[in-house]
Amino acid sequence: MALPKVFISSTCYDLGQIRDSLSEFINGYCYECLLSERGDVFYHPDLHTHESCLNEIENCQLFILVIGGRFGGEYKFDPKKSITNAEYEAAKFLKIPVFTFVKKDLLDDHRLYQKNRHNKELVEQITYPSIEGQEKAVNIFEFINQVRSADVNNGFFPFEFAKDIKHYLGKQWAGMMFDFLNSRIKDYNQKVVNSTLDNLSLMYKKTEDLLENLVRNVDPTSGNKRIEDLDKIVIASKFYKQVLRMFQMETFSSSFEILSAIEPSDLKWYQYLSKFGDFKLSKPRKKEDLGYTDPYKSTLFIQDIKGRISWTVESEIDEYHSEVLLARSLYDNVRILDKNERLKALEFTFTN
Repeated sequence: MALPKVFISSTCYDLGQIRDSLSEFINGYCYECLLSERGDVFYHPDLHTHESCLNEIENCQLFILVIGGRFGGEYKFDPKKSITNAEYEAAKFLKIPVFTFVKKDLLDDHRLYQKNRHNKELVEQITYPSIEGQEKAVNIFEFINQVRSADVNNGFFPFEFAKDIKHYLGKQWAGMMFDFLNSRIKDYNQKVVNSTLDNLSLMYKKTEDLLENLVRNVDPTSGNKRIEDLDKIVIASKFYKQVLRMFQMETFSSSFEILSAIEPSDLKWYQYLSKFGDFKLSKPRKKEDLGYTDPYKSTLFIQDIKGRISWTVESEIDEYHSEVLLARSLYDNVRILDKNERLKALEFTFTN
């Protein structure tokens, strides 16, 4: 059985007890803990030890970063960084969950640094009690800033003792388990929904095929024509459904008989709707009347009668919302219908 691997990244000499305590804690979860000083990292004979450490991170699923007051060994390929810094960047690049802990006294000094960081001369004169090797103080503080300024996974927790880290990790890992289980339930429910929709779609298609075959067998001479006419009505009803959705309406105020009598052939889709009694067109202001050029001022809107929802239907900049473009494209299916067919399309809109 595969077990999660946890990489602990920190300086070793000053945080040895913390690392040992965390190792026992991690093993208590039946996770596999990787500590470089215990030989858990494979040091490839053809690579520098720093490269070996970074390569080992690729095999891990969790990453614990502990920052103390010691800079540690310089990273071979960038002396401005510590090996701990390089390990963190590798974990971040691989998108491994990182849990960061910073010694409390170091954080106190970090606040002092933050207040004076733009005064380089003053920063160099300050002695930071938590730092071992004052010449590396800025590097350590900027490493903390790097963690804090990350786009994601940028939280960190102050600690004094190993028990503080273990308490925090226990809660965070419990949260991860909850998130995993909750997502699993949601994924299962989504699969059920998708399966149901697929089955309904299949049943609909089978029913449609059966009805078409039945119509053709009962009325071989005009069966195909009747099916084509029905398809026209079904497709035209999509325009009415789209309008209802755009304006968040459940129905139209006028009767279907009145609406079906409105002849759409010479009207644009929004002009057609403006005759329903549920919609109105705004009067665009001409830019020359305003004394300056502004394409938005000559825009035409269609609104519901209460003016709550408005859509741009004509504009000099010729940019329209996808919902408007969809309504415009579906409208052609209404224009080809006669009065009786429009009545059937309206009825179909609310019965299917």
